[in-house]
Amino acid sequence: ELLQTLRDHSIGVLSVAWSPDSTKIVSGSRDETVKVWNAETFELLQTLEGHSSGVFSVAWSPDSTKIVSGSDDKTVKVWDYQARTCVQTLSDHSHNVSCVAYHPDLPIIITGAEDGAVRIFHSNTYSLENTLNYGMERVWSVAVRKGSNRVGLGFDEGSTMIKLGKEQP
Repeated sequence: ELLQTLRDHSIGVLSVAWSPDSTKIVSGSRDETVKVWNAETFELLQTLEGHSSGVFSVAWSPDSTKIVSGSDDKTVKVWDYQARTCVQTLSDHSHNVSCVAYHPDLPIIITGAEDGAVRIFHSNTYSLENTLNYGMERVWSVAVRKGSNRVGLGFDEGSTMIKLGKEQP
């Protein structure tokens, strides 16, 4: 059953994500915007502008207060949902950013780009913690699992499973 069609973007929507508390939906579009919607009423709550090219991927922080977006402008933006502002722009990728994710348990943001690089940032300081490249061409997707330090990555030439961190602190 179709519940609602959300039509405020002016051109193709490339990514949508539920907030962890299931009260909001975020969408990213080729129109260079990130939009936040009420998940019950489908009302548009806000439009976040700041990318200079299409937004390819969006994700919520585990506490539903921040949104991360990856764009064809080669940047990752971290948005404070409540303040309606961009709090950080990460410009470490040399190609279009195709996927972004907050880890649900670890304080990290994982990003992937069309140059094959996976970057791991600290989600509080926004410092670059690590860069990975498995030589499998473009990175298209990242999957994280609550309660686990394993991360799945999808590339042009296949997928990988990695384990973050150490067995002991």
